[in-house]
Amino acid sequence: MKDIKPMWHEPPISHKAIKKFIDSFKYHLPESFVSVVSKYDSLTPVDNVFDFINVYGQSDERDVNFLSLKEEESENIYESQYVSNPLHYGTPHLVAFGICANGDNICFDYRDNPKGNSPKVVLVYHDDYQEEDDGSSYATINHVADSFEEFMDMLHE
Repeated sequence: MKDIKPMWHEPPISHKAIKKFIDSFKYHLPESFVSVVSKYDSLTPVDNVFDFINVYGQSDERDVNFLSLKEEESENIYESQYVSNPLHYGTPHLVAFGICANGDNICFDYRDNPKGNSPKVVLVYHDDYQEEDDGSSYATINHVADSFEEFMDMLHE
């Protein structure tokens, strides 16, 4: 994973705060993610744009700002977990860790292995929905990277 150049960030958070999040959501976060957030809470990296092919087959791009692991911050990781709540058009086993300027969420995707520690990274659209045969709807999910390290290596200015 390439070195991170922070544009902006909050002071580091304690390992106790990281453990609190892990314990409350019962997912194993990638070690590389824990390493990043233990140095930079609410990180906005200088290289904060990533390119991907969207669910409609078109080239697309977004920016990423990491969510805070501090509950008192306005854009925190706890309040963004509606992405996994079906009552809010969410999909179980997604864990939001970043937000885009347009309101989309960057998430770890544990659907393939809820007990694993190397989830894929997906983009969850805030304004695009898919409908199931039973009439229920969920926010559109777009694959971005096979791992957090791959995601971080995709970032550019």
